[in-house]
Amino acid sequence: MNFKRIEWIFLVAFIVLDFFLMTTYFHQDSIVESTTNTSTQDSTASLMKSLKNDQISHGKLSDKSQSGYYLAAPKDGFLREKATQLHYVTWSYSNHKLTASFITGIKLNLTNPQNSLDSVVKDAAEVPMGKHYSFNDNLSTKNTIVYTQELYGKPVYSSEGQIRFTVKDGYVTGYTQTYIHAADILREKKDTISQKRALMWLYQYNKLPQNSTVEWCKLGYTKLLDVNNSVVYIPTWNFCISSKASGTVQYRRINAFTGAVMDETISVK
Repeated sequence: MNFKRIEWIFLVAFIVLDFFLMTTYFHQDSIVESTTNTSTQDSTASLMKSLKNDQISHGKLSDKSQSGYYLAAPKDGFLREKATQLHYVTWSYSNHKLTASFITGIKLNLTNPQNSLDSVVKDAAEVPMGKHYSFNDNLSTKNTIVYTQELYGKPVYSSEGQIRFTVKDGYVTGYTQTYIHAADILREKKDTISQKRALMWLYQYNKLPQNSTVEWCKLGYTKLLDVNNSVVYIPTWNFCISSKASGTVQYRRINAFTGAVMDETISVK
């Protein structure tokens, strides 16, 4: 008997069997992935249909994830130290908040308020650390013009890290300011859920009232918790929702990493 030939036969048979098993495995894996994707697509389509049935309107939603960090910043008196360099204003400082009044009111461009205030914000003699803030049209009203601090390319959507200018009779009379100093990255960059997914989770948590309009949805940093005299910030999806019947406005936010609803309200007046 030719044992060498038998060895070759077994080897070829083993290779064929191995190839068959591998092909079967990847085919099944492809079926599972396809089924999962189909299930996800069906679920998304069903939720979007439910939104429409509940008369909840919204603009175009992105289904692409973004990215962000867990950040931590100390509670310190940095802003107060910078306030000692101010001119043209009278000011006070309490509980990490600067309150300033302009000696001479600033005439406001009501259509484009940033045209009146951008140069003021950038002037360190009038606003400390102003170069780190940008005009935020979403949070501004006719009585309050809001500039939000930028953290790693994203605006701050809570009471920390904002300048809020007070408007009276067409003039800016003063402002309150908070500042996030020395924000450090706690963890490496992480992907967030998409804008569309955030809206669907908000709906599943029953935080979207019927007969309403989602006016805007923006990604930005929000306070998560206080720990060891520091504050931890995370990316959140922030929503402005108005009632079609009454015109009242609600502000909601979703943890952009986990999808959990956050109770803290967005700072808008």
